[in-house]
Amino acid sequence: MCRALFFGTILFIINSCGVLRSKPTSTISVSNTKELLKQTQGTQPTWKTLDLRGSLTARQGNISQRITTIIRISANELIWLNAAVIVPMGRAKIDQSGVAFYEQIGKTFFEGDFSVIEKTLGLTLDYAQIENSLLGIPVFATAPGKARFASIKDGYVLKSRQGNLRLSNTYNQQFFMAKQLLTLGNQRLVIHYDDYQQTSGQWIPMQVRYEGQFKGETVELEFTFRKAEVNSEIRTPFSIPKSYTPL
Repeated sequence: MCRALFFGTILFIINSCGVLRSKPTSTISVSNTKELLKQTQGTQPTWKTLDLRGSLTARQGNISQRITTIIRISANELIWLNAAVIVPMGRAKIDQSGVAFYEQIGKTFFEGDFSVIEKTLGLTLDYAQIENSLLGIPVFATAPGKARFASIKDGYVLKSRQGNLRLSNTYNQQFFMAKQLLTLGNQRLVIHYDDYQQTSGQWIPMQVRYEGQFKGETVELEFTFRKAEVNSEIRTPFSIPKSYTPL
């Protein structure tokens, strides 16, 4: 059980506000990178806090587990996660300094910098990039003059490189991110987005699925959110019990 929380923490590790389940529509079409980036900027959410409630399904090899999750985010500051399977399992947080979590079943904890993410993915992601990955925002900003534009059946693709890192961002016809692909050597991280819903005027992806590598095996993390609140007051208590053992 603790492994599911651990994978979620490493890889990135988010109704009263008026949720609209209808999908946005657009009759606009674009023909180059500059036009596409201009349209996508209008779909990206602006917010101070997010409160996301739903579930996380973690898969590695033949192991699969679904846990109930609450994710609370303070913009540019903190990602907080609470996990439970009937009973509380543990909590995790990511902030500008790194990653920490504890799990209550084995009474263990971890605290470290972002190198733990690099060891898992072969990619270096900072706090802002992890936060963006949850919200359908490019993990790495696209430079208009360095991206290759392509129009596909159901949307658009932008491909670019940053050194040895290859990036491919796929957008749907409404200019929402549908998929991000990051490739570095043999390491691949794919992030899929679906079911965008409007909450307090902001469009939030309610389904986010990560596909990465962990010790040569494919790891999948799928968030399915049933409720999202924007700019509500949030609490993010986090304190590792003194009796817990470090991993």
